[in-house]
Amino acid sequence: MATYVLVHGFWLGGDSWDAVLPPLEAAGHDVVALSLPASPGTTFAEHLAAVTDAIRTASGPVVLVGSSAAGKHVLAASGELPERILATVYVDALPQPTTTSDEHDGDVIAFDWDLLTEQEQRDLTDEQRAWIEQTAVSYPAQVTRDGWELDPRAYEVPALVVGTGFDEATLGEWRRQWPASFTVIDALADLRWAWLPTSHWPQLTRPAELAGLLLATVPA
Repeated sequence: MATYVLVHGFWLGGDSWDAVLPPLEAAGHDVVALSLPASPGTTFAEHLAAVTDAIRTASGPVVLVGSSAAGKHVLAASGELPERILATVYVDALPQPTTTSDEHDGDVIAFDWDLLTEQEQRDLTDEQRAWIEQTAVSYPAQVTRDGWELDPRAYEVPALVVGTGFDEATLGEWRRQWPASFTVIDALADLRWAWLPTSHWPQLTRPAELAGLLLATVPA
């Protein structure tokens, strides 16, 4: 059996995965849903330490799952502990270079619906939208700005990208517009794709289907 380590992105916490846990646990797997430090000034190194600590203490081989901005965490952690990771999963995220960035200013990135496209908000019920607004926590911007020296062993870890807010056509457009961003994607030795059209957070809007994709990463 495996241990699924689930890592959230902007604004949400470990409880955003609650609906995904039952199918994974029913199949006999352990699940760790992290809530990462959110204080202003938190660094990427601090976030990554929380992820790698969870991997080191896991009871079995790890399936490391990252939503949205946590794609950076997943890629970096897979280079740090490749021998402990059975597979990585990028949920509405792409494996990207772990380089420094100046995309976000200030101390935190506050929750704002305007930062999500209409497509990324589809399928969210009124109740889910209200829950997000009530529980959203500002994300430490320094995490997005920090770079990390990627261990090339990360390229050998099997990876699955679950596209929810983008499809194959969009991916082709992105490749033409930003070819340098695909250097990591093209370097991965074992990369698979799955399409699950729904919100940016399928763990909220299509948890059963997402759980099925996660279960399929573990050999029978």
